[in-house]
Amino acid sequence: MAERKESAKKDVLTDHMYDGIMEYDNPTPGWWHLIWFGTIVFSALYILVYHLSPMVPSHQQTVATAMRKEMQEKFGEIAKLPMGDEKMLLLMGSEDWLKMGRTIFQNKCVICHGPEGAGFVGPNLTDDKYKNVRKLEDIYTVVRDGAGNGQMPAQKTVLNDSQIAVVAAYVASLRGQNKPSVKELPEEVPIDPWPAKPAAAPAESQGAGGSGA
Repeated sequence: MAERKESAKKDVLTDHMYDGIMEYDNPTPGWWHLIWFGTIVFSALYILVYHLSPMVPSHQQTVATAMRKEMQEKFGEIAKLPMGDEKMLLLMGSEDWLKMGRTIFQNKCVICHGPEGAGFVGPNLTDDKYKNVRKLEDIYTVVRDGAGNGQMPAQKTVLNDSQIAVVAAYVASLRGQNKPSVKELPEEVPIDPWPAKPAAAPAESQGAGGSGA
C-alpha cells in the first residue's frame, strides 16, 4: 500500500504541456543540486586561491620564470662571463653563436642596417668606419644603451645581457666585408682593428632572440 502511494506521488501529472507531452511533477534530483552548489563553492575558492592568494604565482610570474630558465639553458656558461673583449672574441669565434646573433640581427636590425649590414637608415657595419664605436666592447654598449639620442634604440629593455652580447658579436664579425655603403655618415671615422681572436670558442648551445644594433 505504501509503495502504491509513493508511486502515485511520483506519477502525478502537472497541467504543463509541451508539444502535446504532459510533464510529471518530479523534482530535480538532489545530486544535481549538490553538483550545482559544488561548482559555486569551487569557483569562489578558485578566485580566492588562484587570483588573490600571494602563495600562488600569477600567470605573468610563471611565464617570466620559464623564460629565465629557457635563457639559462640556451646561453649556459657565456652568461657567467664578464663583458669585455675576451667574451666578444670568444663569441665571434663560434659559428653557432654567430648564427644565433644573425637570427637576432635579422629579426630586429635589418630595418635600419639592411639585411647584410651595409646600412640603410643606420650606418654601414661592414667597413672600418664607426660613429659611436672605438673599441670592440663599445658595440655591446651601443646595442644595450642605444645612441644618437634614440636614433639607435636601446635594447636593454627587450633583451637580456647574453642576447645583447651575441648580436653584438655578430655585428662585430661583419667588419671587413666592406659591402657598398647605402648611406655615408660624415661623423664616421676609421678605427683600429679588433684584437686577435683566441684559438678556442666557448661551449655552444642553440637559441634565438630578437633585437637590433
